[in-house]
Amino acid sequence: MTQPTFDLPAPPPDTADLSPLLRRLTAIPSGSYRILSCYLRTEPRDRARNAYRTEFRTRRQVLADDPIWVSLDREQRSEVERDLDRIAAYLEHPPHARGVALFACEALDLFEAVGLFRVHRTRLILDDTPWITELAAAEREVAPILAVVIDRAHARFFTVSATGATELPGLTEPNTRGGKYHSDRHGSPGWGERDYHGRLEEERHRHYARVVAHVEELVHGRAFRGLALAGPSDQTGALVRFLPEHWATRVLGTAKLNPTAVSPAEVQGAALDLAEAHDRRELTVALNDLNDAYGSGWATDGPRETLRALHRGQARTLFIREGLTGAAYRCSTTGRLVLSQDDCRDEGAPEPLRDIVDEAIEDALSQGIRVRFVPDMPGADTVEGMAATLRFR
Repeated sequence: MTQPTFDLPAPPPDTADLSPLLRRLTAIPSGSYRILSCYLRTEPRDRARNAYRTEFRTRRQVLADDPIWVSLDREQRSEVERDLDRIAAYLEHPPHARGVALFACEALDLFEAVGLFRVHRTRLILDDTPWITELAAAEREVAPILAVVIDRAHARFFTVSATGATELPGLTEPNTRGGKYHSDRHGSPGWGERDYHGRLEEERHRHYARVVAHVEELVHGRAFRGLALAGPSDQTGALVRFLPEHWATRVLGTAKLNPTAVSPAEVQGAALDLAEAHDRRELTVALNDLNDAYGSGWATDGPRETLRALHRGQARTLFIREGLTGAAYRCSTTGRLVLSQDDCRDEGAPEPLRDIVDEAIEDALSQGIRVRFVPDMPGADTVEGMAATLRFR
């Protein structure tokens, strides 16, 4: 059987400017079309044995039970099936990013894909409007990483986006070392050991100062998520000490790379790994703070109380355990997200929803609340399904 072929767009090279895509998606009138919104995690663990494609197929099968899908006639289902086939074809060769967002609607001639630094959770949603809250949050919060790869005589600079790394003008320090304790001045007197090592130290300091000045020049007028340093450990450690305080606190980490041989793809992989490890350390600190906040009443524990705080606008950071699933309802009068029909009481009729986590993500991001997924890690037991730190009590 011949497989259908599709003319699919390449993802944008950078997520820095999603404004045109967001304007197009927000201009779509509600109620008139059936639009697929797909957020897919494509981190290294998701790419192992093409696990991300298996996850998409699973989500596609679950879609058959969706109330909107059930309400479609035969022709409308065929349109959605073709959109699903286009997404599946695109995922045969996804961008080199940790996440991807896709939007498809045949009736609108819509198929858009964009690489993201991360996706909170793999989701496939069929609705009459595109689900763009997570995409809008990516535009507000995600900026490129500035990567510096350094050794004794070289410094290379890269901007690392979700889908690649672009090299910027670099630096090469002139080598004036000469022979050990001797100059290259054809038999003229040498420096002696003390002067020799003093001169080497001066060369290193001059090199680091030039690198820092170049970093300041590159970041002027631009937003960067942080700084990733790579090279021999003694070089990256020394460079950290030369950074001004406002940059030293934004170092994501250090990696060992050879600046004379490294490729942009290797720089991107190392920078994203450093960013992920940095986020993991931040999450550990956040879980400790959450545990302390329980005792003082500045945090909620469990889905029911957390959803109540989310509706009231109390939540500052929403914590969700990875793997959490379950049905939910939304009260028709107040719009509150609840776990059971009885929770609505005098707040209107309970409207069944697809998934509690999907809805909680949308509610949180629409309020500008940070969402943090908690994997199995030390301290994860602090979160019983859902939890939140509070802005007020």
